Amino acid sequence: MDWCLYGDDKRKEMDRDLKPEYLLDDLRRYQDVFGEEFGVKELLMLEDIRVKAMIAGALADVPEFLIDQIGKANNSSNFPSMSRAMERIADVVEEKWEEEKE
Repeated sequence: MDWCLYGDDKRKEMDRDLKPEYLLDDLRRYQDVFGEEFGVKELLMLEDIRVKAMIAGALADVPEFLIDQIGKANNSSNFPSMSRAMERIADVVEEKWEEEKE
């Protein structure tokens, strides 16, 4: 993942959330609200939902990320050679596709 979109603070926050001591704190907070019957299984279900929501959010950001990266590449001095290389790759893929169809 390219952390330039989020910054180092967001990466550290995400990494911290995965540490066992923070999960234990989360479990205790949920138990304060929902009672002792709220256990590790329920916490892991919530973490699963949270992670899937983060993945969905990242997927929703892909078009914006790609446009940003294209803009950065366009401003780069290497872009003309990159675009020619991408054209060559596309040509090779197309040739292989045509061979497969025959």
